[in-house]
Amino acid sequence: MKTFLSILGIAAAVVMAAVSAAMNFAFLASLGKTEIEGQMLGAASAAADLLKCLFPFFIAWAWREQRYVAFLSGTAVFILFAGFSLLSAIGFASSNRDAVVQNRSAMDESFAHADQEYQRKIAALAALPTRRPATVLAEELRAAQQNRLWSRSKDCTEATEAPSRAFCDSYFRLRAEQAAAEEAVRLEVSISALQAELASLKTQGAGQARDAQVMVLSNLFGLPEGRLRLVLIVAVALVVELGSSLGLYLAAGPQKGPSAKSDADTIRSAERRPIGDIEDFVLAVLRPAQDGEASLWELFLAYRKWCEKNQLDPIENCQFGDRFRELAKAVQLPKEGETFRGVALGAVGT
Repeated sequence: MKTFLSILGIAAAVVMAAVSAAMNFAFLASLGKTEIEGQMLGAASAAADLLKCLFPFFIAWAWREQRYVAFLSGTAVFILFAGFSLLSAIGFASSNRDAVVQNRSAMDESFAHADQEYQRKIAALAALPTRRPATVLAEELRAAQQNRLWSRSKDCTEATEAPSRAFCDSYFRLRAEQAAAEEAVRLEVSISALQAELASLKTQGAGQARDAQVMVLSNLFGLPEGRLRLVLIVAVALVVELGSSLGLYLAAGPQKGPSAKSDADTIRSAERRPIGDIEDFVLAVLRPAQDGEASLWELFLAYRKWCEKNQLDPIENCQFGDRFRELAKAVQLPKEGETFRGVALGAVGT
């Protein structure tokens, strides 16, 4: 179960690291004057972000090996990279959220304009007089043009007699009704198009809160929306950066407490031999010799042999070198490079 959870945690941490690197790449790439400069900035930012994920391992190893200079320098670089990555993530989250808010604001303006036009055309349609369908009126007009009064009045341009005037009056009334019917058809088509546009804008979020999360939190806590939006932007960036910075280390290398030691660890700890003391080695093996000399490597090999004969555990080469140099300096033993003069190796024994 622990193995499965560790694998799951590592996978999630890798995803967080990839998201953080992509966010930083996108933000820094947008700051380049040209496309190639943007790609260079983005690549440098992504590389720094990936290094940031590995630095916790390097820092822990340096501390475990007591390399304090590497530990301090690694910690400083990690803080620098993490801060840089956090600022980039804040910039990306801010620009992204602002773009969403501006897009919804533009949709609200488009929705308001379309709704205003829709209401105007509904009112114009309602203001039209009562009318019959345009096709019916067209047929009646064609029938009227077959009337003998139509030709007698020369297409109602010279209606001088009473019958002609009455005929032409009814004809022009039909024309007016036909014009109203045609205008109604045009308005209905336009109204249908506006209804479809309004429905589409509503589906995209028009007419709703521009930032619903900020609005709810503002109503809940009574804080200004601008301040809440800033807090949420920083919170998103912090979640991504903390997950990408420490997630991989925490998932891949959990530290075991004393209670988590296995039986094998306990047995090995009980069977571990004492550490060979360098001062005891010096007193037992080295002897003064005016023309004698011994290199640090020869001394270390003799020390290991002495530890083996006395059933002791030797320390590492680098630790032996540091400790022996301190002793040599304390007794003012002359040296040239890594070779110490005035001493010779005696028989290795107890």
